[in-house]
Amino acid sequence: FVIIALDNVLIISQNMVIQRLGGPGQGDTILTCAAIVQSFMLIITMPLGGITSGTGAILGFNFGAGRPDRIRSAQKYITLLAVVQCSIMFLFSRTLAQYFVYLFTRNESYVELTVWAIRVYTMGIIPLAVQYEVVDGFTGMGVPSVAISLSMFRKLLYLVSVFLIPVFAGVENVFCAEVVSDFGGTTVSVIVYLLLIGRIMGRCVERAKWNGNSDNTVINQ
Repeated sequence: FVIIALDNVLIISQNMVIQRLGGPGQGDTILTCAAIVQSFMLIITMPLGGITSGTGAILGFNFGAGRPDRIRSAQKYITLLAVVQCSIMFLFSRTLAQYFVYLFTRNESYVELTVWAIRVYTMGIIPLAVQYEVVDGFTGMGVPSVAISLSMFRKLLYLVSVFLIPVFAGVENVFCAEVVSDFGGTTVSVIVYLLLIGRIMGRCVERAKWNGNSDNTVINQ
């Protein structure tokens, strides 16, 4: 709930910055392009979130069952699936983005600017796949405090970038805020994951002992 609510705050903040610094002319143009870019991002992040949050039940079940081996195996497949999905959309944004923009406008000036904005905005979507898996993975394993902290950090990067980049690099470069948050958020998420996963797997092993399955063998039923 908090994550989705904050996404709306970020979009509103971005629109306010565009309108204020762009003025009635340039601001309206960039704002129109930003709306199309956000729509394009939805066809990336909605399936991505479905993959990583939907498979969280697999991680949670095996954590409760004391099966760290299955957790590690599941995370590999989940990450691979998420990266493949984002890689396909990354290629789409580089080759066919104009056809998506045509669904909204045929004005060539808008199309040209929006296609450029989509390509900038999606530069970090492949690393974003890893960040999604880490955050939703922590949630699935019952560590929501870490998950929300990592998500909040990425959104804070975005918010700060939205206000600073237009001031120093021009309002048209506001789309770079997504790139900063995607790469920065993913980097921090991976570091935190590497630091904490050993401890979390240790808790999982303890659960295996409680379940009388200390050797992690599969019980055939």
